[in-house]
Amino acid sequence: MAYVDVSWFASGLRRKADAYVIVDVLRFSTLVATALLKGVEEIYVFADLDRSVEFSKTIKAPLAAEVDGIKPVTADLDNSPTGIINYVDTYGVGNAKLVVRTTSGALLVSEAIKLGLKDVFIGSLVNAYSVAKALISSKSSSINIVCAGYRRKQFAIEDFLGAGAIIYGIKKQVDTSLGDEAIAALHTYESIASKGKILETIKSGRGGSFLWSTGRYRDVIFASNVNTLDVVPKLIDNIIRRYQQP
Repeated sequence: MAYVDVSWFASGLRRKADAYVIVDVLRFSTLVATALLKGVEEIYVFADLDRSVEFSKTIKAPLAAEVDGIKPVTADLDNSPTGIINYVDTYGVGNAKLVVRTTSGALLVSEAIKLGLKDVFIGSLVNAYSVAKALISSKSSSINIVCAGYRRKQFAIEDFLGAGAIIYGIKKQVDTSLGDEAIAALHTYESIASKGKILETIKSGRGGSFLWSTGRYRDVIFASNVNTLDVVPKLIDNIIRRYQQP
């Protein structure tokens, strides 16, 4: 039986566990999953914008970035799952590498690298069930789902729903013991999903309403779909790659 709980922000990574899942539904986690499914093989993540710009030039790979939700002029594309689809369809996958800098999700990945954490997965609503299966196959006895939150420091309803969807997928397959926040995330997801109001709920939250009001509504819609991508991003040798289940 696995024990699953939910934590928040970079400090949440300091809760010891056998496996970790970083959840940043809008939009880092969804971008990463989409990029891997579109043929990108290696994703390099930075918390610092200048370093990400320099590194993208060094390895000759596009840079997907945002600073407080806005694409900087030095980036090739926004932190956008629909943007990476359009980019690959237009320019191809190139050398199959991508550099990503974001305000919240990239910070958590950078922190996980600094802490030397093992078995770090990237989860979202779009790949919740696939991540759940990967966690079960890893036979981890404790799982810490770490929500990135809004701008690294505020509650984000979409991340809570993403965590709940992953927990739902785990419980559908194996007996699981849940911490209090995991129980709350699961019941919140089940309630909102059963009413068909995931998009409506995310759209009304801080992150969703900001993206919607600034014209990124396609990303909000795309990220609100559950179990549409069968792909599991995992941090392997400090690079995000597609996890192949044994």
